[in-house]
Amino acid sequence: MSRWAGIQGQWSAWWEARLPRRDHITLNQRNLYILPTKAGWGFAAVFMLLLLASINEQINLGYALSFLLGGTAMTAIYQTHGNLQGVSMRLLTLRSVHAGDVLSVGLTITNKHRKLGRYGLQITAGDKAPEGTMSGPGCPQDVELNPGSDCHIEVDVATYTRGRLTLPRITIDTRFPLGLFRAWAYWRPEGQVLIWPSLDTQAPPLPSWQGDKVDANTLHAATSNTEMHEGLRAYRRGDPQRLIAWKKSSHALASGTGLISREPAQGHSPDLWLDYEHSPGLRGMDTEARLSRLASWLLQAEQQAAATGTLYGLRLPGMDVTRGAGSQHLRHCLDTLSTWSPSGHDRGAT
Repeated sequence: MSRWAGIQGQWSAWWEARLPRRDHITLNQRNLYILPTKAGWGFAAVFMLLLLASINEQINLGYALSFLLGGTAMTAIYQTHGNLQGVSMRLLTLRSVHAGDVLSVGLTITNKHRKLGRYGLQITAGDKAPEGTMSGPGCPQDVELNPGSDCHIEVDVATYTRGRLTLPRITIDTRFPLGLFRAWAYWRPEGQVLIWPSLDTQAPPLPSWQGDKVDANTLHAATSNTEMHEGLRAYRRGDPQRLIAWKKSSHALASGTGLISREPAQGHSPDLWLDYEHSPGLRGMDTEARLSRLASWLLQAEQQAAATGTLYGLRLPGMDVTRGAGSQHLRHCLDTLSTWSPSGHDRGAT
């Protein structure tokens, strides 16, 4: 068993040396492969049987039919291999998803030939799905390209764990025009994408607001030259525009200070801290379950921030994400959950 594993390792290393990771590839004779299909092997058997019978019986028409079939097969080899010549593939921007969701990988397929189209192409990411599967990871995407044209497609990749995901090998193949031969090429994209923790479908509502008093020094600095009323505070990144006190802010800006925002709660900051260790509802859960619940709470906190203007932050052992709101802040928090590990090292996924 160990010997077989060693052979497999050597085979994989050989393939990886021939297929360095890159985000763009153009197909040519150096990276294209071709072999007969099952139909092709059957065609070859019929050709040999017909040729042997013609030789044995000295049938001229048999010779003619045999040579016609042989010439057709030789032409099919040329056309099937040439159907992938000059096709290029480029990886588009990747977008993170939660573990367990399907990752859609965008590709641009270009036919650089100005006179010939490329027909009957199939693109598959990772291992091919079982026969009969119509959609999802491993299902081939059909592509046809007119001369000098390109198209954008998406192939599905399954995700299982959080962390950095290295994209699987992508296969492009064709059996055009007769189905007697299969030409194919492999492509190993270089791009990686962060996979966020899976969402907790049983997550309870957000924990109670864990706010602290408004920082008196910050408030005094923002209002040293401006008369402030109760319920106002210094502007913080992520505050929605509807909470900005524009009249007060105009006086503050004229005096050299920053914007002024309305305080939703009297004298208190309603900001939420989602804490890995201390937030209620996380006790007794393992690491991945806690991160899944925190990911679900982050989505709830962003929705509440959009509705009420409250801010939220994230606390993990060894790191904090300061309070904020908005899509960029939410992504930063989810990215932090994706790469954080209890050992304090960056986490990756393959």
